[in-house]
Formats: sequence, C-alpha cells, structure tokens
Amino acid sequence: MAANHRPSPSRSNLAEISSRFSTVMQNNKSLLLRCELYGMAALSMVDMVTDILMTYRFHETGRQTFALACAACIILNLLLQALGCLMFYWNEPWHKQLKEQFITWSCIKPGVDAYRVATNQYDKHIAMDHRSQMTGNRCVEMVTEGIPGTVIQLSAFVTDTGHSDLSTTAMVSLTTSIATSACISAHLSWHWDLSEEEREKQPQFYGYFPQTLLGQVIVFTQLLLMSLFTLAIRSLSVVLFSLRGGFQLVGAVLGGELCLYLIIKLLRKDFLYWVPIKGWPGIILAFVGRIVIKIAQDWTCVCQFRHPNEVGGYYFVVSMAATILMGIASILLYETDAYIIYVVVGCCIGLVLSFVLLLFSIERNYVRTFFDTRTCSEFVQDCFHLADEDLQKFNVFHFNENKWRSDIGEEVKAWVNESILRWLDEAEEEEGFLDDFAKSIIPDWIVEDPSILNEIRNSQVQELMSDRWKMTSVRLHNNSARWSGSNRSSGNRRNKIKAIA
Repeated sequence: MAANHRPSPSRSNLAEISSRFSTVMQNNKSLLLRCELYGMAALSMVDMVTDILMTYRFHETGRQTFALACAACIILNLLLQALGCLMFYWNEPWHKQLKEQFITWSCIKPGVDAYRVATNQYDKHIAMDHRSQMTGNRCVEMVTEGIPGTVIQLSAFVTDTGHSDLSTTAMVSLTTSIATSACISAHLSWHWDLSEEEREKQPQFYGYFPQTLLGQVIVFTQLLLMSLFTLAIRSLSVVLFSLRGGFQLVGAVLGGELCLYLIIKLLRKDFLYWVPIKGWPGIILAFVGRIVIKIAQDWTCVCQFRHPNEVGGYYFVVSMAATILMGIASILLYETDAYIIYVVVGCCIGLVLSFVLLLFSIERNYVRTFFDTRTCSEFVQDCFHLADEDLQKFNVFHFNENKWRSDIGEEVKAWVNESILRWLDEAEEEEGFLDDFAKSIIPDWIVEDPSILNEIRNSQVQELMSDRWKMTSVRLHNNSARWSGSNRSSGNRRNKIKAIA
C-alpha cells in the first residue's frame, strides 16, 4: 500500500485563499482607503519632523550651509501650499481662510487632507476638490522638500567627516525622506487608478491595477521599488556631479534636460496645460505645472504622470532611460569609492527589473499606456470619440478648449444640441448628470438655442461661473455624487423650451 503523504498547498489553494481575502477587503474597502490615506499622511508628517530635526542638527554642528538649505526647502514647501490655500479659498470668509492657513503652517495639512478625502467631504465653493488638492500638495511636498531634502542630506552624509552622531541622525532622516517620497509616488498612482470614478470616466487609461488584492500588492510593490531606485540614482548622481564639477555641472545637466523637455512640448503643441484656464493665468499655470510634474516624474517615477495630460507614456520611459544614463555617467566621473559605484549600478539594475516586472504584473490591455506617444489634445479627442456614454463624452468640458475646439469643436457642438433637451428632462427627474456644476462648464458658444442657453444659466449656475472666474480655475475632478442632479428647473419653464424647440 502506498504511503499516505500530507498534501502540500497547491497553487489553486493559494489562489482560493487570496480570493477570499480579496473579498473580505473588498467588503471593507472604505476602511482600507482610510488606513492607507492616514498612513501616508502620518509618514509625510514624520518626514517633516525629521527634516526640522536635521536642520537643527546641522546648525548645532556648525554646518550652516546645509542647515539653511534644509530650512529653505521646508519654508518653500509651506509657502507654496499656503499660496494654494489662498487661491482655493479666495471667496471664503476670512475666518475660514485663517483656519486653512493655520492648518498649513502648523504642518498638519497632510492629515487634514487625508481626513477630508477619506470622509468624502465636498465644498462647492472651492476651486479644486479635496482629492485633487491632496495630490497637488503631495507633489509640492515632493518637489520642494522631499527631493531636494534627500539630495542635501545625502550630500552631507557623503561629505561628512568627524560627526559620527550627525551621520546617524542624517541616515535616519535620509531614510525617512526617501521612503516618504517613494510611498507618496506609489500611493498617488495606486489611489487614482483604483478610483471607480476615474475608471468610469477614462477607461482607456485607468484600470491597469489587477482586480485581486494579491495582484494589487505586487503592482504597488513594483511602483514603490521603481520610485526608490529612481530617487536613489538621481540623488547620488547629483551629489557625485557636484563633487566633480560643482553646481555648474549639476545645473547644466538638469537645466538642459528640463529645457529639452519644454522645447519638445512646444514643438508638439502640447505646452498649454489641460486645466481650462485661459490667458496669462493659463500660461503661468502651464509653465509652473509642467516643471513641477516633470521634476516629480524624473525623480520619483510617478506612474500616474505617464498620462498624456502630463508627461506622456513615451517620456515616462525616456525619463527612466535618462536616469540610468545619469547614474552611469556619474560613476564614470567618480571612480574612487567602490561602495558607491556598486550602489549606483545595483539601483540601475533594480530599476530596469522593477519596470519589466511591472509590465508583466499589470493588466495586459494597459501596457500600451506606458509607451503612448499621444499628446493631450489627441488623447482628449480619442476619449470623446471612443466613449460609449454621454457622461464619458461630457468629460471633454473638463479640459482646456485649446485641446479640442479647433479639431472637434463642431462635432461636440452638434452632439450637445442634439442631446441637451434629453439631459434636462433626465435632470428634472433626478436621473441624469446635468446638475448646476455641469451646466456651468458648458461654453456659451456650444448651445445654439438662446432659450436653452438662458435656461441652463440660472442664478446658481451664474454664481458658480462667477466664483470660478474670480479664482481663475475649475474643479479638476468631480465626485460622482456631484453628477446626481441638483437645483432642478421648474416644469413650466421646461415646457416653454420644448415648445420653442
């Protein structure tokens, strides 16, 4: 008789366990969302504390240059976030503006942002919804504090002589800065792609994370590793370049890379930002936005920024290649320390392997988005043409008119005039998406019938348009609840419009 063997766990059993665990987590999605938001906020605030502590330690040990540089990064981060609050809450009462400024300058802004997003708060009077504010604030934090703070502290650590206790403190702070920037990068991509609203509005781009929890963990891990390796390579390269050629060499390398990127955007007619802001404010936003997003992408490899609205899929790959070339060039100039050479080479290999594993871990249909050569204009127009539902097509109005008006403006106009009466009827029955905010973002030139245009420009809509004009911005991303239809028109007025039509 054959001996009885204890059965070993099979792949099917592991898959079943993973499936059950995924089901449990799916049922507790709200709890999971809150945990990850609060976790990222806590890490961000811890990083701020360690940076302040490191600034004090530099000052205490007489390294004033590093102390001033760290202090400047912290102040710049808080100043830009404070200016953002001033713009977003421009029309709010002074006591609310003071409250937001206190939240920012007291360094608890990451926690407050996380709480507002986790509890799904919504304020119709602010220019940008809380989730977009959180994303913008985290990008500002990475570009003004996380990335330069990492370079400053790494430079201090490499050049440190005779300050063993400082080296220990610097290593703790450096590790926290790198971990925070990498986690923010991976979290932004994770948070946006798993958003049901974004997957519904832009199914061409969002959806590369697998449905299973195990698959999501694997993809998140690859994104985290890519960000860690990218930040390590870039930071070490800049430090090594500065040791060899000074800040002139660093400025030439990074400045040349940035100028080349902006020139390519101009040549492809893709420089203006997608946010529907016109005139000089739009140009200023495009200039600042392009630079901030590019720096965040180059240094932390934010997968979300491969979107055609931002740097684009093709540049996402080019940026990684440029990072590896920078790493190789830096060690060719700096050959005296074998340990640093091994670290840079190891990070370059790790970055390549992580990216390859990522491509094999995501949903196959979305591999093309990592090599997409479309501009923002082409992407917006493709989304309109390929959309199956009116809500997806209506998303075109969230983009700057320069991205679509000259090419498909007449097509959009015809579609709206053909459908708007039906939308108004649906809104009256509280079934459609055409609420006051949706009405306010339809341009006047789109609606041909003056009576219908007058109908959708009620007092609430005009108030929203006035507020948006004062703040020179629109809400970038809208909570799906906002499409439920509010402040409906009266039935008598609707009958008059039908009669005219």
